[in-house]
Amino acid sequence: MHTLPPGPEHLGLIDTLRSSFGAPAPVIRRLAAQHGDPFRVGTFNGPITFIGNPAAIRAIYTADPETFEPFAVEVTEPIFGRTSVVVSTGPRHRRDRKLLAPPFAPAAAKSYATVVAEVAREEASRWMPCQPFSMLEAMQSIALDVVIRVVFGVKGEARIRDVRAAVLDLIHAMNPLVLIMPAIRRPFGGFGPWARMLRATAALDALLSEEIRALRASREDRSDVLGLMLKARYEGGEGLSDQEILDQLRALLFAGHETTAVTLAWAFSWLHREPDTLARALAEMDALGPEAPAEKFLGLPYLEAVCLETLRIVPPVVSVGRVPRKPFALLDYTIPPGEPLVPSPLLVHGREDLYPEPARFRPTRFLERDFSPFEFIPFGGGSRRCLGATLAMVEMKVVLAVLLREYHLRLASAAPIEHVHRGITMGPRGQVPMIMEGRRVERRPSAGDACLGRGSAVT
Repeated sequence: MHTLPPGPEHLGLIDTLRSSFGAPAPVIRRLAAQHGDPFRVGTFNGPITFIGNPAAIRAIYTADPETFEPFAVEVTEPIFGRTSVVVSTGPRHRRDRKLLAPPFAPAAAKSYATVVAEVAREEASRWMPCQPFSMLEAMQSIALDVVIRVVFGVKGEARIRDVRAAVLDLIHAMNPLVLIMPAIRRPFGGFGPWARMLRATAALDALLSEEIRALRASREDRSDVLGLMLKARYEGGEGLSDQEILDQLRALLFAGHETTAVTLAWAFSWLHREPDTLARALAEMDALGPEAPAEKFLGLPYLEAVCLETLRIVPPVVSVGRVPRKPFALLDYTIPPGEPLVPSPLLVHGREDLYPEPARFRPTRFLERDFSPFEFIPFGGGSRRCLGATLAMVEMKVVLAVLLREYHLRLASAAPIEHVHRGITMGPRGQVPMIMEGRRVERRPSAGDACLGRGSAVT
């Protein structure tokens, strides 16, 4: 057991560009078909082993966490900081995950459903009947406001507006080249992308620091994530420092904002390409009655299956890896220390033996059987599974249910959409244009609906 997984010594330039900046799934799946699963490929940053075999994924996710370092920390440090659970290791990582677990426990996440519904309705109120709009931008707006209100706990219209502007400035300052090429992170006298990113980070941190100081001084008992963070204590009685909280908040922002937004945009797209699927989802939602509180949506099995199938077929995060600190036994191979291992949802979610007709959007597969945490990995797994997974599922279910129940929507184009890189995440190429045709009332259009008679077919 001293051999390396098979695979090409070098990834060609075209495949490198496609897998790094475009649509990586065809490249990854072709290499797995040619060389087997797992396979090892040489890249500009050294060899990487990709895994879609559930037995191999199990070996990684169930290994002692001390076996690995997180993958590509130098790339994500400007986003996730130096102390957040996304990049920390060892005793600190275990201690911080335990400390931060309560705000993301199912009971806490469920309590946020009403706020999520309010944010979704506020965004939809700006849609103009018969006018195309970007569903992706709408979902990004909703996901951002959910983070600001539910995670940061910001209150007051003016304050929310200031924090939203600061977050958007930082998001727009995120230059992909700065992230993937740490060597160019130079301030250049205050000019250039790195200097802009530093300024935007400092501006957001200043606003969040004010929120932290004000909350500490007020001693207000709050149920948002920031409030619960401030109350949390290690076994010795000490809490997180302000800088540690800032790192955690920024990590939660970037780990949960874009990923949730793109998944929601995909879900609306898939549902409106599959009329029978949409009809079943609407029937389940409408059965709750027109006055159902938001938390009732969380128990709908078919709605959950829609969210899970969306995460399966177009996962937003595809390269969360581990770097072994010592030689690691992976099936019949031995992976040298320092060589990244990447459990790939693009591979495991596309396996015919697990997901028949894997390219087909079919939520019922999640009602027909349970998938193990080594067969379905949209949130990663093991000791580094996404801490905000429960909150993300709450947000997806509530936003879909509120907007689908209350609005007639259709796709503005039937053209297929590619699943491509969008910075450090993956999402749809383009804006997912949709049209709001009018409001729904108990599955019947109201008299004032604006686009009736024009047809609801995709054009």
